[in-house]
Amino acid sequence: MKPFALVTFLLFTACTLQTSVEPPVPPPTVQVAALALSETAASTLNPTATFTRTPTHTRTSTATPSSTPTRTFTHTPTATFTPTHVPTRNPYALAPFVGGTRRIPRAEILNLRAPAPGTISPALFGINYWNGPFGQNTRRALAPLNFTVMRWGGGNYEAEPFEWQDLDLFILNCRQSNVEPLIQVPFWNRSPEFAAKMVEYINVTKKYDVRFWSISNEPDKNLRRGSREKYIQGFRAFRDAMKAVDSRIILFGPELATEYDIHNPARDWLTPFLKANGDIVDVVSLHRYPFGGTVRWTDTLVNDAFGTTRRVEQLRAHIRNMTGRDIPLAYTEMNLSHDWTMGGEGSSAGFPAGLWLAETMGQMAEAGVTMVNIWNAHSNDSIGLVQRRPFEKRPTYFALLMYANYGDRIVPLASQVNGVSAHASLNSRNNFTSIVLINRAKEAREFQIIFNSNEQQQDGGIYMDRGSVKRMNYSLPAESMSSLTLDTDFRVTQSILYSRAMFNEKQDARIRNGNP
Repeated sequence: MKPFALVTFLLFTACTLQTSVEPPVPPPTVQVAALALSETAASTLNPTATFTRTPTHTRTSTATPSSTPTRTFTHTPTATFTPTHVPTRNPYALAPFVGGTRRIPRAEILNLRAPAPGTISPALFGINYWNGPFGQNTRRALAPLNFTVMRWGGGNYEAEPFEWQDLDLFILNCRQSNVEPLIQVPFWNRSPEFAAKMVEYINVTKKYDVRFWSISNEPDKNLRRGSREKYIQGFRAFRDAMKAVDSRIILFGPELATEYDIHNPARDWLTPFLKANGDIVDVVSLHRYPFGGTVRWTDTLVNDAFGTTRRVEQLRAHIRNMTGRDIPLAYTEMNLSHDWTMGGEGSSAGFPAGLWLAETMGQMAEAGVTMVNIWNAHSNDSIGLVQRRPFEKRPTYFALLMYANYGDRIVPLASQVNGVSAHASLNSRNNFTSIVLINRAKEAREFQIIFNSNEQQQDGGIYMDRGSVKRMNYSLPAESMSSLTLDTDFRVTQSILYSRAMFNEKQDARIRNGNP
């Protein structure tokens, strides 16, 4: 090609290409609202750091000659990135308070001792885990009962192997339920070294800081020759091995089912246990199931509860005489009937079980029991507080609901109402009074609650030692239980009522805030 023609061709081509350039499509603006970081990654960042990137790109294209259109494109995308790290709460972390709305400082629970006269143990209201883990329905149902301690224990945990992650899940359920754990170590076919390994896993490896531990479950059910001596002698070796790992732990024993009749040596494992281990056991723990599901007369079932104070006082006196110490007494398993297969009137799912438990808990509080763990939280048999399938709350559940606001001081009282018993407490934190009323009669009862026990007592009144001239009219349906929470002016802030009629209609307890 000739030079002149070549130059002309190149100029023409350049102009053509210049006018055909299209501006780049601007990228979409992306707004980042938040960034989820793992704890590991986020820990290397300043939680309050803000990073802003503002790229500015300007491109101008001008064609020559002037007949070629001039296009100007300015692109200013702005992306602002602000990572905000909110630390994730450790679900296994210890809470400073336990017991739900009771809000009892954890330090008070761990300072486990026999309560002083006129006081109520902060660890009194406990539960057994058993058929864990809890689902949301069970956890929501149990929350209003304000338990303070939950026990991992029972026959299966003694006889069957378990996985270490089962313990992790139990601790998680305790944290979610705001209760202090109590863990049973197996005894038969296990060794002190294995028990020490459990303490090491929980308190050293995992750092869960579990203070309450028990050794074995109902060893008196082992009828093999020499089993009593084996357990009594082995308890010390287990205890020493466990304490060597963590000296702060509190040991419960002997966890007897029935063989603690201190008046009958043939049925008494407790006395020889105390002789051998009374210097080292921290809490004397027993179980109680007075019936087997076959007794169906309400009066017989409920009347058993009225012997609670006498039984407890005898046991506590025997413990002091044998050891020279006022060792705390706990019932780490308790319900009306030990038979989980039978339903009906005489079972732990029947209405009399609710009346029995309401009366029993009031007397145990007054007699100085340190801990009661009801058997059990939830199950598909007749013995759970909550039946899982179909979901249902049992009368024993509502009996414990009556004590959900119970305080830490006993209020002396006397009932002059036929068929009606009563128990009362004072909450030293707010001076509120809680009253639990149980009508075991087949008829409704109307009566007065008089807050001055110095008055001349007459039939038809419940007299309380609260030093006030005020009084209240109240009525209870036949076979029912009720609780009242009163403020410092003796005004009702909450009332709860549950009756046989409500049970028959499959109704929940009636809860009212303010005057009933």
